[in-house]
Amino acid sequence: MLHEQHRLNIRQTAILTRSGIFIYRWRWYVLGAWLVVIVATAPFAPFTSGRMSSGGFTNDEYESQLARDFIDQTFDRTSVGIILVVRHPTLDAYSAEFVAGVQALVDSLLKHELVADVETHRSDPELVSPTGKTVLINVGLEVDIEESLTVLESLTGSLETGDFEVIMTGGPPLYRDIVDASGADFRRGETVAFPLATITLVIVFGTIVAAAIPVAIGGVAVVAALGIIFWLTYMGGLSVLSFNIVSLLGIGMGIDYSLYYVSRFREQRALGMSVEDAIANSQSKAGLAILFAGLSSVIGLSSLLLFDLTVLNSVGIGAAVVISLAMAAALTLMPALLSVVGVHIERLRVLPQLGGEWKVWSVLSGFVMRRPLLVLIPTVALLIALVIPVRDLELGGVDPSILPRGWESREGAVILEEEFGFDRQTFMIVAHTFDGDPFTPDVIDRMYAVGAAVEDVQDVSGVSSYVNIRPSFSADDYVRLYRNPESIIDLRITSILEDGLREGVALFFVSSELHPSSGEARRLVANLRSLTPTHGEIYVSGSAADLTDQVNTLYSRFPFVMAGVVTLIFISLLIQFRSIFIPLKAVFLNILGIFASYGALVWVFQYGNLSWLLGFDPVGAIETTTPIILFAVVFGLSLDYEIFLMSRIREAHMSKADSRQSVREGLEKTGAIITGAGLILIVVAASFIVADIVIVKAVGLGLGLAILLDVTIVRLLVAPALMRLMGDWNWWLPKWLDRILPTF
Repeated sequence: MLHEQHRLNIRQTAILTRSGIFIYRWRWYVLGAWLVVIVATAPFAPFTSGRMSSGGFTNDEYESQLARDFIDQTFDRTSVGIILVVRHPTLDAYSAEFVAGVQALVDSLLKHELVADVETHRSDPELVSPTGKTVLINVGLEVDIEESLTVLESLTGSLETGDFEVIMTGGPPLYRDIVDASGADFRRGETVAFPLATITLVIVFGTIVAAAIPVAIGGVAVVAALGIIFWLTYMGGLSVLSFNIVSLLGIGMGIDYSLYYVSRFREQRALGMSVEDAIANSQSKAGLAILFAGLSSVIGLSSLLLFDLTVLNSVGIGAAVVISLAMAAALTLMPALLSVVGVHIERLRVLPQLGGEWKVWSVLSGFVMRRPLLVLIPTVALLIALVIPVRDLELGGVDPSILPRGWESREGAVILEEEFGFDRQTFMIVAHTFDGDPFTPDVIDRMYAVGAAVEDVQDVSGVSSYVNIRPSFSADDYVRLYRNPESIIDLRITSILEDGLREGVALFFVSSELHPSSGEARRLVANLRSLTPTHGEIYVSGSAADLTDQVNTLYSRFPFVMAGVVTLIFISLLIQFRSIFIPLKAVFLNILGIFASYGALVWVFQYGNLSWLLGFDPVGAIETTTPIILFAVVFGLSLDYEIFLMSRIREAHMSKADSRQSVREGLEKTGAIITGAGLILIVVAASFIVADIVIVKAVGLGLGLAILLDVTIVRLLVAPALMRLMGDWNWWLPKWLDRILPTF
């Protein structure tokens, strides 16, 4: 009788139910179709990272980039360059042997047709360290940052280093190391993630067969997504820093969706259903939850496309592709595999069967229903406490510190900082345009006023220009100095005239004791830009200006993007659960969980706690894009568990159970599944905490912690406690709204 009633229930006309029956009957064709997908994409997947770009953290329309382009074009200079750190254990920088060794390096560099210029300590004494044992060679390249990697490869093989230690650093070497580190992180992450996820699934299911299927789905999703992304790179540059995040999401979500589906299938089989009926029922119930969960994740991650930054767009595109494939595989490949495996799903048991109603979840749900306030008050207080460090959040840019010690560009950057003071100060170039001859009294007067105004800006420690040479000089002194500029023999002045002056443009080289990633440095940029000379225009270029534009652009848009994502997901949950309170609760708890993970990022990566364990050097700031990426990733993924839980609660409620009983039943049915699914994603995220690239490490830690909080405190304690207190109001929906909402 029970079996016949279940058969009657599943013979409905819902499209997902019919799709389950269709897939069961045509399972071999569905498997064949997926085999074609794998054959078509797998050959390209290994080459995807090599097709991706290494940058993606700037925008051609940023004010700082426009300033850089203007200065480069006006002064015929290049902003893409390599710094060679040259050392010798015994020789002094100005000894004949050292100078000869540097000259040999210069000669080999100038043989390359794309090397624009080379500067050594013989022309600029500041390129010698205070110890006199280390010198820098600045190499300008006539290419953009992407093409520079090819130039870098050819230069590396042609340098004549002799007995000298030569370390390459600067933009191109950093981006080269990021590409290499991304590939190493991906291989390391997959080596850790897949085995640990498989072990977790064996613990949850107890059988090898049931555990193997979700792993296969996750693998298929990642391989197919990487193959598709390979071809998408031909349509536009995608940042290599998205590579690991995309693979993380593919593994995690492919396994999560499949775990939920397999659990439902096994439950239906335990009730005595045939394989066909179990597939149809799982497709209509678990499939609907997976569909909404996947769409919620895609909505959250697609929000990254609303930012004009390649690295964010890349994560958004890649993540949307891989999660869509994970969802499609769970709704088509999964039922096809289960149709073939069928009655053998329980084969190769290695652990005792725990079941969906494991006693601990019954005990936990009973306690939450009896003592909701006792559960709610301390758990919410804990989440709020985790949010507190967010008030100290500082945003920073991408620099060699995103790599650990050992990578060449990072080692070179450490030498630059320790011996030359790089990154301890902020350096900017302020360009000012004017009309006329720069040496006429009228122009010198105007430029002198500009130079004085720049010097007076708060936190400026030094200014160098053709009218900022000596503090004691007045404008009239400069007029007398430049009456015959061709007769000037002072090397410092001739250098300033050559490097910082053209007809119509004067450069002011500005220095400050502020750290370039600090909020004070961004304020300095704003103050320099706010200078309003009576004639001409001002352009401000430099790393602090780059970061200022990035922060201002991204975070002026971020609140609106958040509001849009929250609204869309609220509507999605409103349609699915026919309730006002449940979507409100879901988005509120998700936001609280995200800000708790932000707090953890500040505590670890900004304060530096556990840096010795995680293998990075704290710089007192969080990379600018990390909070945005984490929001897009976590907001969608956390809703998966909300949907899994609420789907079972709503099923119980629709079967006439009262509010208290439906919450308890839903928690009992999904407690083990949510915990198992969350544990898998935590394991996958944790495998990326060991990544070399700090951004990937931070996203892995933030995601892992957010999911840990979500599947323990939020979904299993806070959410049920709130629903217990709300009672029948959980399902309140105005009748007029119910009539206009689409029905599934």
